[in-house]
This record gives sequence, structure tokens and C-alpha cells, in this order.
Amino acid sequence: MKISILDKTKKKKFIAGVEDLGMKKIPELLIRTGRERIRAYSGNLSKEEIMELWMILPFEGIGLYVGKDMVNRSGVREVRLSVDGLHTWKDQIDGNILKLSEEQEELWFRGKNIELDAGQSGGVEGKFVAVQSADGKDLIGTGKLDGEGKVLYGFLPKERRRKN
Repeated sequence: MKISILDKTKKKKFIAGVEDLGMKKIPELLIRTGRERIRAYSGNLSKEEIMELWMILPFEGIGLYVGKDMVNRSGVREVRLSVDGLHTWKDQIDGNILKLSEEQEELWFRGKNIELDAGQSGGVEGKFVAVQSADGKDLIGTGKLDGEGKVLYGFLPKERRRKN
């Protein structure tokens, strides 16, 4: 699998994609693995050293998986942060945060789509949101609101879901 290091322009496009969440700056080096996956690297290796090492010993991933930069079914470019990406940059995230009730949180961790109460979406429609736990202490994932802001579609990986 080929890796590529995002240059300044591509990094700015990624940041612009998550700007709705309040992101302004990403200090880490961003690396694209595959077609969509974005990883953040904050180690001591330079860009040249990473690519030189990859030529000798091809590796699939370096750094922490933080999100996807993709084109959806409608042909629109979307950027979605992973749970690890939310936790990495939690200090910057201050926009488009959706707080769930305890019942909604239970459904969230089972991988279900969530029907939102009136006004719960805060007027945000058709965008990605950072999902906050019922107690308000932690960000628990990324979801996308439907076009009317009434349904939250979850992107919680299967390995993080509750069984029953």
C-alpha cells in the first residue's frame, strides 16, 4: 500500500474539512495511507526519512489513524474524524458538538441510528458532528446528521460497539 505525506495545500484542505468542529491547526505531520485514510505522525523522523524507510521496508501505517478524507456517493468531498482523532484534538473541538441523552447514548454504543429530539441538532443539518456523552465529560465519536437534522447516523466501528 502506498503512503503519501500531505503537503501544506492538502493539509489545509483537510483542516478546512473539519473546520465546522472548530479545528484551526494541526501540528502533526499528516500521512495518507490508501485512498482515504489519514494518519497523524508526531515523531522525530523527517518527511524524507519516512519515505526513505518506506522504500526499504514498505509499511502500511505510521502514526495514529485520525480520520478519512473521501468523496461520498453524491460526489461531494467529506472529511470525518475518527474517535482517536477527536481525542487527539479534543482541546480544539468546540463547534458542532451534539450531546446525547442516556437512552440515546445506549443506542449509540449499539451501533444504531438515533432519532433526535426537537432542537437537539442545534440547526446543524447534513454535516458531521462530534458526539458527546450524556454526562458531558467525553467525546464518544463522530456522527452525521441527515438533511433535516432529525436523525444522527453513527460511524462507531464494530469493535467499539456493545454486543447486547
